[in-house]
Amino acid sequence: MSFTLFKITLKKNWTLLLIFFGVLTMYMSIMASMYDPKQMDALMSMFKLLPPDLMNALGFSSLATDLTAYLASWLYGLLMIAFPMIYSIILGNKLVAKMVDNGSFAYLLSTPNSRVKIIVTQGVYALGSMVVLFSALFSLGVVLCNVMFPGALDIPGFFRLNLTTMLVNMVVMMISFFFSCVFNDTKMSLGFGAGIPITFLLLNMLGGASSNLEILKKVSIYGFYDPIKLIHGSDVLGVNLIYTGLIVVLFTASVLIFKKKRLPL
Repeated sequence: MSFTLFKITLKKNWTLLLIFFGVLTMYMSIMASMYDPKQMDALMSMFKLLPPDLMNALGFSSLATDLTAYLASWLYGLLMIAFPMIYSIILGNKLVAKMVDNGSFAYLLSTPNSRVKIIVTQGVYALGSMVVLFSALFSLGVVLCNVMFPGALDIPGFFRLNLTTMLVNMVVMMISFFFSCVFNDTKMSLGFGAGIPITFLLLNMLGGASSNLEILKKVSIYGFYDPIKLIHGSDVLGVNLIYTGLIVVLFTASVLIFKKKRLPL
């Protein structure tokens, strides 16, 4: 990879990362501050009045009263999937297809760097930014919870939760990045790079809403993702290996396709 290009990419895109970190920081702070161990039983009883299918579709199938499970269900059940997905769609398209579309990629190809070196650098930045995002969110969550509720957070369980959440979002990042490498125009890149992750999310929600549609979860990348099971350490290694394999395959395919494709430059 090219460290010079990496620095340039970082300079152009760090504000986007900061914006999404700020948004997720706000939600994490709000959700953590809303936790009251004395009132959780009453709050959970109120939510039990809602239709179970609706709760399952939104990722709130497990109504837990301890702090770690509360965050896993109410924060990581949907918000920590939806907002990083938006970030991945924007960044994945911006790193390749948008630059090809507006002609700025020609400047990169005029440097001594090969196509492979350029695209590997862009892909490493995409994945690295997701690592930075979730490392910062994990650290923030630990600090916030220890300040507000000392000793209440299961830190190893919270780490497992953030690790797998990061990996599933890295898969989404690589899906967007892959189609950014496949197509030369932004419309097609966004159409597939955004459409497929959103479809996976909708399939997962529909599969959770009804037992008759449960098969839809099995064809979604989110079907393996269960925040409550993750904090308890249930099959974490197997799930993480699946997501890691998908990341490697998509990254490799992106590099190989971009290496051979014709560019309208």
